This record gives sequence, C-alpha cells and structure tokens, in this order.
Amino acid sequence: MPLANTLIKAGALAGSLLFGVRSLAAQTAADSLLAVERGVSDASGRSGFAPAIAAALAGDGAVLWPGAPVVHGADAVGRLLGAQRLLDTLRISWQPLGVQVARDASLGVTWGVAAAARDGGPTRIGRYIAAWRREGGAWRLAAFAALGISPAASSTVTADMGPAMLPPLPSSGPAAAFIATDLAFARLAGDSTAALAFERFAAPQAVTFGGGILNHGPAAIRRTLEGGRPSAWSWHPVLAGTAGSGDLGFTVGESVIREAGSPPSYGKYLTIWTRLPDGSVRFLTDGGNARPAAP
Repeated sequence: MPLANTLIKAGALAGSLLFGVRSLAAQTAADSLLAVERGVSDASGRSGFAPAIAAALAGDGAVLWPGAPVVHGADAVGRLLGAQRLLDTLRISWQPLGVQVARDASLGVTWGVAAAARDGGPTRIGRYIAAWRREGGAWRLAAFAALGISPAASSTVTADMGPAMLPPLPSSGPAAAFIATDLAFARLAGDSTAALAFERFAAPQAVTFGGGILNHGPAAIRRTLEGGRPSAWSWHPVLAGTAGSGDLGFTVGESVIREAGSPPSYGKYLTIWTRLPDGSVRFLTDGGNARPAAP
C-alpha cells in the first residue's frame, strides 16, 4: 500500500530533518537500517502489521500499542497484536524522517510519520519511533511505538497481556546513564513543569510531534507544552537498551498525567537518548500513547 500523499510530502523533508550520521561507516549502517525498515513497512502494508513486526522483532523486543500496557518479548507481542481484530483490515505503513546510528553501529533509531488505512475508508495519519539493535549482522526491532495510528479505545487487551512484572532496572551497567537521565528528567518535571523539563533535557537537534506539528529544538518543544490547564507529570522507565559504544540508547516507561478536575491519564513512552560531545545525555525524540489505568 503506497503511503498517503501527506506522508510522501513529509518524507521530502527528511534530508533536512535527519538526525545525521558521523562517519562513512555510520552512513553505510544508516543506509542498511533504512533499507530494512522500508522492507518491514512495505510488508506491513501488503500483508499486515502483526506478521511484519513479528518477523522483524528481536526476541526481547517491545511494542507500544495504543491502549495496551508495555508489552515485550516475541510471544507477548504476538499475543497482543494477534488479539487486535482491527489489524485484519487495517494496513499500516510508515515513512522515516530521522535516523541515527551509534558509533559502533550496534544500535540505530528511526522516527517518522505513519498511515493507517482501510479499503474505502479514511486514512489516519500518525507517527512512530523505533529502536533497532544489530544482532549477528542483521537489524532487529528492539522497541517500536505506534503513535496516533489507532484509537486506544479500539484496542483489545486481555488479562494475560499485563501489565507485566518487570525486573528492576540496573543502577549500573551499559544502560545506566540513560536510565539515570530519564529519572532525573522525570524529577525535574515533577519539581517544576513538564515544559521546562522537556526544554532542559532536549538535545539541540531533538524533534517531537506535538500540537499537530513538528517541533524542532528545545525552545520549540517547550512552547508546545506551555499553556493549557495546569498538570502534574510523572513517569519512570521500565525497560532500557544501549549501544555498546554508549553514545545512543533508549528507555521505555510508564507515565501519569494529572490535571485538576480530571481523572489521571495513564500512558507509556519510548524515549531515544544521545550522548552529546560534552558527555551529557539528552533526548533525540520522545513519544507515547495510552495504557490501561493502574490497578
């Protein structure tokens, strides 16, 4: 299924929006990653999202599907996507707008826009974030967040889908810096405002989708979160991954947004992190979707 014209036009911006690569070797790795992702997107459009993701997913990979809890592991993801009857008729494709690979090419990340369409029905435009890990020379999907391509209320979630009991994240080891920064990010949001925290922890080249537009850079990201009713944000990571070179990583977590006079809004997120030249860790992109209310 070809992408909607909206996505094709957005894809034309990719040359100016790509996070960028740092060397010829990194460019080669990025090209190979984009080719693999294009193949997965094409397979999803032709034969269905569930089998395409299953074929690409790492054994411990995570999928953030709207309305579902955090689900990871091939078996759990297969049960989740297999229960979504809407996927029998929905065709999902996506167009990358950004890519970055680690120095050692062990981890790569992509983000962009997506289209979900039924024959004879309107096309729903959303976006996605993906983290890819190289295993045995092949790119495997470590985490995929589907953002806005399906209403959370239309998802089917059964008792055996979670929320999963996940082991505590390590306080040391390869991913520790990304976990610690995510927690510090959350603390600042809780102590001040989400707008300030997102500005402070955004990389100079960070990109988010918010307010229906593309927000590029810390100041623009902050502006999208200012105004509106006062709200209190909290979150914590539950999964994490990193490149062996330590310059690129991701966290998956659970969030709660509370606004006065409204019930809490429960969500989950995928954040992509980069290590800047000064050694600090900042996010490249971030996005999430709804999850069931906490028990």
